[in-house]
Amino acid sequence: MTTSKPMPLRLYLIRHGETEWSLSGQYTGRANIPLTAHGKDAAREVGQRIRSIPFARVLTSPLQRA
Repeated sequence: MTTSKPMPLRLYLIRHGETEWSLSGQYTGRANIPLTAHGKDAAREVGQRIRSIPFARVLTSPLQRA
């Protein structure tokens, strides 16, 4: 009988991008602060980098910056 090894668990954590508050060092907490133009560009770049990864589950925040 042949048994295959289970695939190792891979966990990807991606933090939200730049906001006006993160630029000034303020704690954003649960405030729904939108991304800056630079934050949006960085988010698109991350999207390109992970687009070929098959995810079994994706969990995200409901906030705009996520």
